[in-house]
Order: sequence, then C-alpha cells, then structure tokens
Amino acid sequence: MEKQNELIVALATPEAVSAISLVRLSGRGASKTVEKLMRLKPGRLTGRKRAVGDLAGIDYIVAISWPRGKSYTGEEMVDLMCHGSPGTARRILEELENSGARVAVPGEFTRRAWLNGRLTALDVLTLSEKYKGGSEAESDLSEELNELKSEIEGLIEFSEDHEISGEEQVKVLMRRLLKKAEILVLKVKRAEILPRVFLMGPVNAGKSTLFNKLMGEETVVVSSTPGTTRDGAVRTVSLSGRNVEICDTAGCGGESLDSKALEIVMGSLKSGDRIVWMDPLCVSEICVQAEDHELLKVCSKADQQEKSAKAGWMPVSSDTGEGIEEVIKFITAPEKESPSWRLERMADLFKEAVKASEYQDMALAAEIVSEIFREAEKPERCGDAVERALERFCVGK
Repeated sequence: MEKQNELIVALATPEAVSAISLVRLSGRGASKTVEKLMRLKPGRLTGRKRAVGDLAGIDYIVAISWPRGKSYTGEEMVDLMCHGSPGTARRILEELENSGARVAVPGEFTRRAWLNGRLTALDVLTLSEKYKGGSEAESDLSEELNELKSEIEGLIEFSEDHEISGEEQVKVLMRRLLKKAEILVLKVKRAEILPRVFLMGPVNAGKSTLFNKLMGEETVVVSSTPGTTRDGAVRTVSLSGRNVEICDTAGCGGESLDSKALEIVMGSLKSGDRIVWMDPLCVSEICVQAEDHELLKVCSKADQQEKSAKAGWMPVSSDTGEGIEEVIKFITAPEKESPSWRLERMADLFKEAVKASEYQDMALAAEIVSEIFREAEKPERCGDAVERALERFCVGK
C-alpha cells in the first residue's frame, strides 16, 4: 500500500489532443508546490482557491485548489488545467515530478478517497461499474443503501407503536423493504469483483475440461496428451449472477515448458485468489501456500474412479455434472464482511422479520428490524473487493 499523504500526480484526462488537459496533484504540500512553480505568493492557493498564470514557462494554466477534508481524495489537492496538447501536459507532469511528486498508480486517487472516508465501498463499486460501462452504471449503490437505511429507521419508529390497526401496514412495509434489499443485493453482486479462481493440479487432471464446462462452451483444447495446456486461458464468466475470472493452468509435474508455464502462473498468484486443486487420484502434493488462498480439493473424473473420493476431497465429474454446483458455490461465495455478504445478511434478517410478522409476533419482528439497522450501520471491514475494483481504474482516477 502506498504511503498516505505522499504527493502524487497524474494526468486525469486522456492523453490526446483536446481543448483542455487536466493534471491532478494530491497530498501534503500540493498547494505550495504549485505556488512555487507559478511564482505565486505563499498561501495564494491555501484553501479553496483559483489562480491563473504561467507554470514554469510551460503553459498559461488555471490552478484550482482544495483544502484537506474538502477535496475528492480528502487530502490537500490541486487541479491544473492547461491547453490540451499531450506534450504540454507531459512537460507539466515532468516538472511536478522534479518538484517531489511521483506518478500515481491506477486508482490511487480513489483509493485515498476511500481510505480517508470520502467514499464508501459501494461508492467505489459504482464508480468501477461506470468506468467499465456496465449495465448498472446508472445505479448509485451507496445512495440506494442509504435510502434503505432511512426507511428501516422509519420502520423501527413506526413499529414501536403496537396498535393492532398498524400491524398490517408494518407487514406491507417490511415486505416492500425485503424486496428492495434483495434487488440491491443483486446489483451489488454484479458490481462486486470476486477473487480470481485458478484451476490447478497435476497434468491430465481434467482442468481444461472443467474450464470448458464452467464457460459453457469449448474454449480450450482438451487432450489426454500431457502438456496440452501451457499458456493457459483466462476468461470472465457469469455464474449465479456474479462475474468471475477463471484461469486454466498448466499441470504440475509436466515437461520443461509445462514447468515454465506453471512458474509464471505461480508468480501471478495474489493473496486471496481461490484455488480449485484437481487430482483424480487425490494424492498430489498441493504446490501453493494454502494459508494464502481459499482452497477446494477436487477428486476429478469421479465417474471414472473405482474408489470413492478420499476424505476432504469433493468428487466432481465434468461429464456427468456431479459436484459442479458445489464447485460453482465455492467460486461465487462472497467474502466475509464484503458489501454483498453484509447485504445478503440484511436480506436474510428481513425474511425472518417478515416471517415473525406473519405469525403475529410483532415484538420479535421489531427486534429483528433493529438488528438489520445495526448491521447496516456497521463500519466497513473488507477492503479486498474495493482493491479489486480499483485495479480497473486509470492512473488519473
């Protein structure tokens, strides 16, 4: 993780000819750095200010500053608007780098906004959807959750009045809010990026066959000849309403090229990636650090085995479909404390509240609704989903 408040800079507009280019600077000392380069009086850009003038003899620019706590990132920040020439913007970037700033990594401005409490996890997921042009790009997930929370709070106040005449209205409200929560769960699931899934194991374990099964089409070549899969294949597929990136890999114990291909895969693994380890004999040594990954051990080609799978191994057959649903559940399971995990918990509690109200136990229903509100108000804990969303962003976002 990059150091917070370190001065970072990036081009926030496309590197192409346009009317205006925008260079963004964020972190401690942003205003002083620009004041010095524009030869302004000290403090000229302190707070929310605007200045027009020459920057280091490169271009006549407009500088707009924001104080800490009021900017997009939550840090001291300055936006520099110059003429829309890639060469001009590039020279300004170089001048700022020479003055102590470093070029931001993709999504770093938004990451700082999230870490500084300017954005929620759901805000980041919404931005990620807009950035990739997804079908849910128009939805503001954080705003929808806040509306839901407000209605839950109103329901709590309403349900405290235990007059019989109001019970039916409470039931109607709870059923409506349950539906609203379930719709929000689906939207968040589509926006949330799950951990990558790697199909791994010894050669001829059936990895490519399972890969094709999950894709719903023949995407990679399947052969009984060891070493057929070397470069592997990576595809994003929609499973159970969630988009998952699945990676086919070369087998362990193969020839030199297989070994090299597997080495490349091992180098690309990140903490939190999920591993489906496949072995029809259930005897191979797992060559990844299991504590760094969620791991599912699969006894593949189960329909061809005379003996049942060993304890701890799930029998799976890509031909008969045995165990495929269990594999999909493992692949698409939400991470604990992730936005979708928390929203699903809220929806499940709503179902309990609706059920209690139907049995005329309004006191229990009110208690469960209060628990839903407490769940909605809990601080965010899981940042992995946010970090994966941020990987989609450009350098200047």
